[in-house]
Amino acid sequence: MADKPFTDPPEKHTARLLIYWGVKLTRVLGIAGVADYEERAAQRWATRLELPLLLITLWIPFQWYLAHTGQIEFGQGFWIDQLIWGFFLVEQLILLALVKDKAFYLKTNWLLVSVVAIGLPLILVQAVEFLLGLRLLRGLLVLITALRLGRRYFRELGRHVFFAIGLMTAFLLVLGGSLMPLLDPDTYADFDDGVWWALVTLSTVGYGDMVPQTEAGRAMGLAYVMIAVVWLSLISASIAAFLVGLKMEASSEDEERLDTQILHRLDRIEALLEREQDARRGEEDRRRDEPAGEREPPGR
Repeated sequence: MADKPFTDPPEKHTARLLIYWGVKLTRVLGIAGVADYEERAAQRWATRLELPLLLITLWIPFQWYLAHTGQIEFGQGFWIDQLIWGFFLVEQLILLALVKDKAFYLKTNWLLVSVVAIGLPLILVQAVEFLLGLRLLRGLLVLITALRLGRRYFRELGRHVFFAIGLMTAFLLVLGGSLMPLLDPDTYADFDDGVWWALVTLSTVGYGDMVPQTEAGRAMGLAYVMIAVVWLSLISASIAAFLVGLKMEASSEDEERLDTQILHRLDRIEALLEREQDARRGEEDRRRDEPAGEREPPGR
């Protein structure tokens, strides 16, 4: 029985292409992280540090909102920034110490290393004149971390699709809830209003109860509309692929049962043929061993 040629489903082929070009892009941008061929210890530590990175990525936009509304004092904000930058510094030192190809790691993570190296002295100085530059670096740090984790969790979409979608949705909601009160404070009074606007925009419902009025708020709205188109397409495609996968799995199980039955029948036929051949060989051997006078004529 000939084996069936193995071909990947179209969605898996597309996902592999996206992953391949995503790796290329992150290496050029300098946010690639630990390479797949690196030591297991480096990969294990990179995986262990992903959850704190995710929490920090969710916290930084929320910290912007708290600082803007006066719920965090200036000194407290600097103290929190020192902890965040210190964590990124420790992370880079750990990974740099564990990877074997250190030159390649620095080459493919140049942007992340540069942001950490530049931002840490600005925080330690605690100078107000560096505040704008520090905010820009924090925004860049959020973007870098989101891209790094996005590439990581995109690889898991095939196995943990709803978990990955939930994480990215939570990040987008927190980001919208934190930034919209800063960009358009007259329309969005607090964090809850920003989260509601982000949820309505991402779902493409558009109730119209809260509409951005400032230029910055409209730019943010334009970005979220573009994200929503891609995001809903990804969710729809993932759910469709999940349902198709269930159907293919059921069909595969039916085919496997049928193949098993066919193989069992072939084994039985082969066993019967072997027994028939053994009986014939035994009959021929018995005839050869009989004296010539005792043999029966072939016609009888």
